[in-house]
Amino acid sequence: MNSTQESHIMIKTIRNHFLRCPYRVLICLLLSFFIAGVILDGPMAVMHGLMRIITTEGILVTDYIAIAGFGATLVNVALSGLLIALVLIFIKHEPAGLTIGTFGLVMGFAFFGKNPLAMMPFIIGGFLYSVITKKPFKTVCLAPMLATCLSPIVTQLAFVENIHPVVGVLIGTGLAMLVGLFINPIARAFRTNYEDYNLYNVGFASGVLAIGLMLVFRTFGIDFVPKSIWSDGYNTALMVLLLATSGYFLVCGFLSEGTHSFKEIAHMKTENIDFYKQFSGRIYINMGLMGLLCFMVMLTFQVPYNGPIIGAILSVVGFGAIGKRLLSAIPIMTGALAAALISSFAVGIPFNDRSFFVAIIFSTCLSPLCTKFGVKWGFVAGFIHLCFAVNITAFHGGMNLYNNGLAAGLTAMILVPIIHMLVHLKNKTYV
Repeated sequence: MNSTQESHIMIKTIRNHFLRCPYRVLICLLLSFFIAGVILDGPMAVMHGLMRIITTEGILVTDYIAIAGFGATLVNVALSGLLIALVLIFIKHEPAGLTIGTFGLVMGFAFFGKNPLAMMPFIIGGFLYSVITKKPFKTVCLAPMLATCLSPIVTQLAFVENIHPVVGVLIGTGLAMLVGLFINPIARAFRTNYEDYNLYNVGFASGVLAIGLMLVFRTFGIDFVPKSIWSDGYNTALMVLLLATSGYFLVCGFLSEGTHSFKEIAHMKTENIDFYKQFSGRIYINMGLMGLLCFMVMLTFQVPYNGPIIGAILSVVGFGAIGKRLLSAIPIMTGALAAALISSFAVGIPFNDRSFFVAIIFSTCLSPLCTKFGVKWGFVAGFIHLCFAVNITAFHGGMNLYNNGLAAGLTAMILVPIIHMLVHLKNKTYV
């Protein structure tokens, strides 16, 4: 047997036993994060760092790299993702694009705000919903997993004056379980308001819930002040992490079975946002490309890396399997960049400010809107999104980690009806 035949057999084996199962692809990445974290900081430092993550306030913006160190944060990312993987595998959930996107969001936000213990009550609440409604948990599990964007609520009341920390955690845990219980019908109801043009639908629903909770809390004298804790000095490490992750998905995509070429993946235009169902493992190419796009944006504008930035980018990579594509993301990011530039001149904030670029990266959740209505509306959507995203945190007190999901939902709710009206006027069908 020659070397060519051996390589073909090896690739076939990898395809059959590894690449055909997204869980294996994702778990391999998570384990590499875990191993890297332990090697970088050492086991004892990682343990101490994880304790700090679990016991600290997690509201926006709390960069875990600044709180616990780089290695401990990587381990927290790995453990958060592995928790999701174990639950999904145990309940025999059939992977789809949103499954991969959920992993991207969980991994990304485990850099700032999520940890496995705070995520558990939401998952338990989701399981209770399946029991009450008699629906299989595997069909309703992703919404409560995504609703872990309200993870700060689990511990936040423990830091309120006149509330005993244990009582605060118990109340927060109960509220988290209620969110997990009700998030499916709430998210489903909100989705109809913007016709699926916001990929972070649960982020919008959770944001509305967070605003409601804050209104109740403030009525009784309890208020949360958003944080501004950002890490510095990790540019090289986080850039290497981004390039390695993007490269990993590109390799997985090229080795996966399928007839779709690199060019077809890069230029795909489909209104079915579940790319994984259409392209199977070849969609990993798009995920890698989305990571490289973010890398180029960071490099071009010399933006410093930190936990929220890399978290935002990982979420973009994950949603490369459901709705995000290069040709839609670029016009939206360009619109957000334009808004940031004008804001920097108007109020004196540096153009490459970190809060601007977190919103610019996350603005890609409006990609389906650009795919449907074209480049100019993508630009407008990105412009409006940034304006909303950098100002909306005060309404929910930093409790909703998916701040940009809330901003994108509002953007789509306002913009989509206007687009429909103008299209009908142009076609002379408006009544």
